[in-house]
Amino acid sequence: YLSESIAGDPIPVTGMVLVPDGDAPDDGRLVLTLAHGTTGIADECAPSKEGAAEAVAAIPAIDRGWVVAITDYEGLGTPGRHPYLVGESEGRGVLDAVLAAAAVPEADTGTDVLIGGYSQGGHGALWANQIAEEWTPGIDVLGTFAGAPATEIPVILSAASLPGVSAFALMVVAGFAAAYPEADPALVLTDEGVDHLDVVDQGCTGGVRAALAALDGPIVREGAASVEPWATLAAENDPGQVATGVPVLIAHSDGDRSVPPAFSAMLVDRMCDVGQVVERRVLVGAGGHVEAAPEAYRQ
Repeated sequence: YLSESIAGDPIPVTGMVLVPDGDAPDDGRLVLTLAHGTTGIADECAPSKEGAAEAVAAIPAIDRGWVVAITDYEGLGTPGRHPYLVGESEGRGVLDAVLAAAAVPEADTGTDVLIGGYSQGGHGALWANQIAEEWTPGIDVLGTFAGAPATEIPVILSAASLPGVSAFALMVVAGFAAAYPEADPALVLTDEGVDHLDVVDQGCTGGVRAALAALDGPIVREGAASVEPWATLAAENDPGQVATGVPVLIAHSDGDRSVPPAFSAMLVDRMCDVGQVVERRVLVGAGGHVEAAPEAYRQ
């Protein structure tokens, strides 16, 4: 389907639309648009190629007679590198998937929309909510759900040397460099990091982790989070800095070690400061990041 890059260029984006059986109500079916969690940056990591974990979360929605749209995001399975954690790009992909679903004759969609996502998808869902009024004024967003949202990007860059963080930091650098011409990776990456930047194009998240585990030195320079224009871009791509008229629900497991619960606490504080209607639910005993996803969606 058609979307638009943050540079203003028309781009193709792929995804899935799930349509329930039966007749639609007179005012059309409600649409749930889902933003998927981190899979990687390479084209092979596009969820629609293998089926997405979000499709499982979509089953209750299908049972309710809703249409479900699941975007792959810009650059996953289509030309160009995926702008990982670039909020405007993710948000446009999530919202334009709603318009694409409306073009499916059997979908019979109305104008009412719900937005949801987990992990990277939580980030994308929040950004979709944030830009919906301007980007897709013809739809009515009723509510937004974000599970364990990947936010606090400056903190991710600051912690890039920690085990398990380097792969995500490298994808952030690659994604931002794809979206912003001024974001030179050499400003924040070590020479070894620059030499290995293209590993993000050669495998999904597990492959990137494995490639980086074989390296001896750090890939991100010390103090990278304070280097411009990276410091400004990282801060600008954190959601929750403007209030919308749409209520937001955030769910986060207290056992999450991939996206620390402190991240969503910081996010909610920021959202409350600007007057956003938001509720945060801490899931006690729900397990780690991946394990807690089904319980988070049940909220």
